[in-house]
Amino acid sequence: FNILIFWTLIAFSFQTFYSSLISKSLFTFTSRAMDRFLATLNKLQDVFTTSGVDSKDIDLPQIVVVGSQSAGKSSVLESIAKQDFLPRGMGIVTRRPLVLQMIQEAAPRVVEGVEWDTWVEFLHTGEGRVFTDMQEVQQEIIDDTARECGGNKVISRKPINVKLHSTKIPSLTLVDLPGLTKIAVGDQPKDIDKRIDQLVRSYISKPNSIILAVSPGNMDIANSDSLKLALEVDPDGSRTLGVITKCDLMEYNKESRQLLSGLTLGMKLGLVGVINRSNQMLSDGVPLETALRAEEAFFEQKYPELADKMGTVELGRKLCAILTDHLKKCLPVVSAKISELQEKHRGVLQDLGQEATDPRQSLLSHISKFTESIKKSMEGEVTYAENSEGAVVSAKDSEKSSSISAGAELFKALNEDCIRRLSLIPADQGLGDLKSEIKNTAGLQTALYVPDSVFNRLIKKQLGLLRSPSLSAIEKCHGCIVKSIERLAETTLNQHPRLMAQVVQIVRDHLVGQMKKAKDFAEEYISNELSFINTNHPEFIERYELAGELFTKGSTNAKKEEEDRRQKDLKYINTTSEFSDTAFGKIMSRHQKGESLAADVRASNEAELILKLIIHYFCIVRGQLVDVLTKAVIRYMVTDVSKDIGGVLLKNLYTTDDSIASLVVESETMQRQRKRSSKMLGALKQAENLVCDIAIDRE
Repeated sequence: FNILIFWTLIAFSFQTFYSSLISKSLFTFTSRAMDRFLATLNKLQDVFTTSGVDSKDIDLPQIVVVGSQSAGKSSVLESIAKQDFLPRGMGIVTRRPLVLQMIQEAAPRVVEGVEWDTWVEFLHTGEGRVFTDMQEVQQEIIDDTARECGGNKVISRKPINVKLHSTKIPSLTLVDLPGLTKIAVGDQPKDIDKRIDQLVRSYISKPNSIILAVSPGNMDIANSDSLKLALEVDPDGSRTLGVITKCDLMEYNKESRQLLSGLTLGMKLGLVGVINRSNQMLSDGVPLETALRAEEAFFEQKYPELADKMGTVELGRKLCAILTDHLKKCLPVVSAKISELQEKHRGVLQDLGQEATDPRQSLLSHISKFTESIKKSMEGEVTYAENSEGAVVSAKDSEKSSSISAGAELFKALNEDCIRRLSLIPADQGLGDLKSEIKNTAGLQTALYVPDSVFNRLIKKQLGLLRSPSLSAIEKCHGCIVKSIERLAETTLNQHPRLMAQVVQIVRDHLVGQMKKAKDFAEEYISNELSFINTNHPEFIERYELAGELFTKGSTNAKKEEEDRRQKDLKYINTTSEFSDTAFGKIMSRHQKGESLAADVRASNEAELILKLIIHYFCIVRGQLVDVLTKAVIRYMVTDVSKDIGGVLLKNLYTTDDSIASLVVESETMQRQRKRSSKMLGALKQAENLVCDIAIDRE
């Protein structure tokens, strides 16, 4: 029996030791993997901060600390970091976002021959400068904030990045924001509450942000500004972790236990209670380690059932786990955004082209690119728009959906200014009393029929009305094309202001000559129409046959005597005369065979007949003119320009080497743009590699 008990104890001891070993190994592996994840996240933040990537472009997972003034935010951060390094004081102390990157180090660092377990680096001072005195760290935060925000209580959106290295802390990144306030105090701006509210919302509204809502325990939780704001942007509480500070100042009762259990607030990430060091403890210089032990003892004594879920140490562990898990979930989105930004900046560099080493080759390349853009724009392949700053950009760089190609804009001008203007000209504009015109043409003799000369004279007068609007339409199209060319030059040559100015001027001069050709063509066409009135036009014959029916209608109420007299007069008309072969002869021959008309009815019908024939012929010529003008504009000012402009530009620009070199000198804007996109591509490539490392760790 004793032997059995001995071996049982041995087996139990071995099992306990083995389980402890496995648990410790698993914890070590999990901790190391977590550290790698968070260290990589820190590097990603550094890459994006130093390269100037806008936080709007890539939303990295981060923990954002939110709370009202004097809620104990700074004390919570210092307790997690186990260092006193943040500025303290009355009013707004944190006046800009503070990105605290806590980096767990495996070994101390030697600085000037001395080993240090903890040291600090600032992103704005560079990696070369190391701070080991926390008082100096505190002063540097104050000084850099003053440099950025000025001496008053103005806040700034530009963050200050602090890297805290230590062998005693977890790897974690926190963003501390200015404390929420309700009224301006002293020299604070009157709208300081709105400014801080907008700043805080800009951080916590991002889907990838974890909200650390800090509320003091010695006030009613229903009045917590941080929780109110957090629930506004995160209604279901899926990314909000609550922190209750000053738990030692809370009334110990059933309500306080329910509050710390997290059941009453409904935050899915839970709630952690902590105890801040009092002002007296700070004045007495009580170390953080002592305060943490006192905190642990307090929760074990007052809230034993919740002690393992309370305290600063548990808060740090919980934050690391939440951030690591959140990073894994966000990884695909971050990776896709990095790829999207890479493609964007590759496109920018492609549009900028290579730096000019051979000025002649560079000029030839720019001319080819510009002429090709003219052709593509007229065909609808290239469109342009204005960005938010009013600058003309390629539509692919614009968020607007209302961008339009040069071809579409010209088509619109042709339809609105050519076809529409001409169609609005009344065919009877300026016509006088047609009855008088007919009588005046007949002279001393009474007209037995409507003479040809009346129609010819009146229709030529009306066709002359088309000349001025036609030339104006061509000028309007010319202006539209010039505007399109200027926009294309602004999108393709804006990096070279001198070259762009000369190209635009050369194209303008060339287009003036092409516009003159189009005008001459239109003038000649109108002159041809005026030189011969073709009444045998098929469409006109069809229309005047219908119009002639009006002339044959008699009046049923005419007196029989008048009809007899008319019939007698008609016998003298020579129906075999040369006139009978004309349009009017045919109409009058119908009149001979029809019934007689009263004098007043006949005169009115003759005037109406002339008017209808003028309108018919005018509409035929106007329709043909619209088609001719459209083709003239396209031929002379689009097709010929697209075909010849490259040679015209080379002839005018390809001169001396010095002149060419001065044209292709890059503008300062282009140099900055090229440098920025190159830097961004390098940073994004580095970020891509870091994301790949995280993905490998996940597997």
